[in-house]
Amino acid sequence: MVHGDSMSEKKAYILCRFAERSGLYNSWMSRATLPCVVVDDFPPDWQVPDDAGIIITHMHYRWEEIAALRRIYESSNVPVLILADGILEYRNMWEHPDLADGCIFQPIVGHKLATIGHGQTRVIESWGNVGKCETIGLPHLDSARDNITPIRTEGTFRLLVATATTPAYDEVQREAVIKSLEHLHKRLTTEPTVKGRNVEVTWRLTDGLDKAIGIETESQDQKRPPLLSVIDSVDAVITTPSTILLECALKNRPVAILDFNNAPQYVGAAWTISAPAHVNRTLHDLADPPAAKMMFQENILQYQLRCCGGSATDRMITLIEAMVAEGIAANEQRRDIEMPLRIIGDELSGFCPRVTEYELREQYPENAVFQNQDLERLQLELNLAIARLGDAPREAAKMKIFHKNVKYALHESIERNSKTQEALDRLQNHVQELSKSSLRSRRLHKKYVEKQKRAMDANN
Repeated sequence: MVHGDSMSEKKAYILCRFAERSGLYNSWMSRATLPCVVVDDFPPDWQVPDDAGIIITHMHYRWEEIAALRRIYESSNVPVLILADGILEYRNMWEHPDLADGCIFQPIVGHKLATIGHGQTRVIESWGNVGKCETIGLPHLDSARDNITPIRTEGTFRLLVATATTPAYDEVQREAVIKSLEHLHKRLTTEPTVKGRNVEVTWRLTDGLDKAIGIETESQDQKRPPLLSVIDSVDAVITTPSTILLECALKNRPVAILDFNNAPQYVGAAWTISAPAHVNRTLHDLADPPAAKMMFQENILQYQLRCCGGSATDRMITLIEAMVAEGIAANEQRRDIEMPLRIIGDELSGFCPRVTEYELREQYPENAVFQNQDLERLQLELNLAIARLGDAPREAAKMKIFHKNVKYALHESIERNSKTQEALDRLQNHVQELSKSSLRSRRLHKKYVEKQKRAMDANN
């Protein structure tokens, strides 16, 4: 924690009019060690207050926002912290007609970006932002793993079908999303069972997609239950590319990406439905998820969302305090702000955490060896195997002698066969010579007979 009289005079100015209603901000604002002031409107010429210790926002998309941030970043000597508000989505980055090219973190217009996970940090820093990213996580998801309810693999199969807040960015993409939902709806309506289990579907669609595919859902104007509580109440989830993927993984729910746009995925999944042919196989897996795929899902989660080794809220507060302290020091020393390349350390030193559910018997359910949990039996079998291995050197020596004898006998047999073949060849040559000699004798006899006949004919 940062101390000092100058710190007590500073405030955090949050450039987002709905910050107090957004988990991106209100999940940590009450824990901040300096007052937070929400700015409802910040035009390009917004003036930084004298008591500003840090500027915080996630609004890093449009011209007005970036123009204001650039002016603050380049001229005010007040730290600027940008918040990543979810996963990176390829279509939003590269195929969004309403956003100017390069506006999303290319480059970061600020001193630091609070990313949600190591995977996101790696991608964004590869765009020329080395040392600008701090891997924080998402503070509003800190308690998501508290009281996880188990999924059911028997009885009614409870399935949530959801879409991102913005599921498409142009009409072509929207048509692909509608097509994917229509195909899924048709499959679940005409054949409402999966692996013999009745299916209960909860549709949580956005942007009028429920009407587009002809179903009635709860109006978005009505107060919807929190997404995490809905995830708790189902056994599996299918969603368009969204941070919902990580929320489901946190809740240990198998989750599949529904993407008929077949776009590249910055955040992957253990299951992807990018064509009608993928639906049935994916539904069967989701109803009884293989342990290996659930472990793969957990691996993705750990890489894409920093969710272990302390809370994201604590990391966020630490980052804010360190940035404010550097801003104060820079102004006192009349120099530019120089943020360290890394403020938030890595408790694992770059290593990956072990997946707690990893057990060989779960990953290989068909392997009888891994299913044997009888310790005494395993000890007995191991002892017998060790004893058996003790005889291996002697048996190996015997086998070596045996192989040597076989090799010698084979060599002798080959030599005998060779001599026999030579004798057969000589006999065959002798037969051929006799045959030639007999042929010559017959020819000579024939000539002799013909000569005698001519002589008799001449005397007559």
